[in-house]
Amino acid sequence: MTAAATVAPGSGHLLLRRYRTGGLILGTFLLAIAALVVTGLTMGRARLLETVLSTKILATVVLVSLAVALAWIAVIIRTWLLARPARLTIGRKVLGTAVVALLCLIVAAPFAFAANVANSQRNLLNALFPGRGGTSAAEALNKPRLNILLLGSDAGPDRAGTRTDTMMVASIDTRTAKTILFSLPRNIQRAQFPPGSAMAEEFPRGFHDARAPLSGDYLLNAVYAYAHANPDVAPAVPTDDPGINLLSSTVSYMLGLPLDYYLEVDMAGFAAIIDAVGGVTINVGPTPLPIGGVLPDGRHVKPDGYIQPGVQELDGETALWFARSRRNSDDYDRMGRQRCLLQAVLDQKSPADLLTNFQDVAAAATRNIRTNIPQAVLPKLVSLAGDAQINLQSVAFDPSLSDPNEPDGRFDTARPDVEYMRAVVNAAIEGRPLATSAPTTSAKAGHTPGRSAPLAPQTSAPAQPSSAGPVPVADSCAPDTP
Repeated sequence: MTAAATVAPGSGHLLLRRYRTGGLILGTFLLAIAALVVTGLTMGRARLLETVLSTKILATVVLVSLAVALAWIAVIIRTWLLARPARLTIGRKVLGTAVVALLCLIVAAPFAFAANVANSQRNLLNALFPGRGGTSAAEALNKPRLNILLLGSDAGPDRAGTRTDTMMVASIDTRTAKTILFSLPRNIQRAQFPPGSAMAEEFPRGFHDARAPLSGDYLLNAVYAYAHANPDVAPAVPTDDPGINLLSSTVSYMLGLPLDYYLEVDMAGFAAIIDAVGGVTINVGPTPLPIGGVLPDGRHVKPDGYIQPGVQELDGETALWFARSRRNSDDYDRMGRQRCLLQAVLDQKSPADLLTNFQDVAAAATRNIRTNIPQAVLPKLVSLAGDAQINLQSVAFDPSLSDPNEPDGRFDTARPDVEYMRAVVNAAIEGRPLATSAPTTSAKAGHTPGRSAPLAPQTSAPAQPSSAGPVPVADSCAPDTP
């Protein structure tokens, strides 16, 4: 009878002919099961994800899980006390009590797991999304587009200081979920700042030092560090980090896009998150990719190893090197690999993968991710994708991008044309060719798989900013084959 109460609460009471109490308990249990089944069948994926992104709902899940577990345990114990035979020996009483305790643990375990995961998710949301700075949730929920600055910093055990070697802006259409990644190379020179700002007055011709024209301290990826060394030149908003604020101001100005939020991941965090979700499958390409082999001063040494060619299952460390390897490749190759890796993770990892390794994901994210996206905006961002894959397109401001204003017809990172950059951004967002009277330029010229397709200004047969749709993992990450 006690075992029956463990399987279906109230059934033990019915066997004991306590029909009223047993019927009430069992009826409540069956109604709860029916409600869960109906909810599971009718709740879409987007609605489910919205639910797990609400700290209030998660707190309710914790309390309900604990309450149901305690009530079920109470029914088991009560059934045992009612059904226990009289005049049991001490040994049998001890054995019976031990069996009942085991039954209670069997019931409590799944509810304890659910409560723990819900509470961990709630703590993760509170830690990662404090919502300080950036566009207010009320305004963001009604905007046609949200623009999020994505940063990958080079903070790591082998680096001194912090630079933002990966810089992208994800521009998201809040109606269609179409997302365009605008990638900015770390080696962009003479970065521009909003007129009237302290940096515009200090660097009227762009972020540059004429006394050291080859200095890496005046590239776009050094803006973050410059602000930390000179916090007075950085805007006071939207965050309390001068590096984020100054970098946001220059990226926003050059692209002509208002930035709503930022999200920053450091190298260690990137590797930990890939490990937490079980790795990622990538087509490395036809040649091995060196691990290390380049010192901070640019000198080449023997690599520590290689990522083998072809389709490989990468763990966090090797995925990190896939994204940052500099030996035998340039910054633009790295940018292409980074975008490819981002798409691969989005394509391959499901909510089930996150749930299976949730504690590791939560720990890695809390330690290594910073953002000012408010919690209230998360459900909208998640619900945009619905039951479909996220539709990513990309435009990279590197020499693979055609620029009719340059002598060689290629975008020049040493002298970025801000007006042209804005025109490219507008054309990509509006889904139209870039109007120009320049001679026709082939959209295929300079294109490498894994990079964005160039947005070539044309008078006929205009090129699009990039090919639409998710990029297949098997094809998108390999460099050109012979």
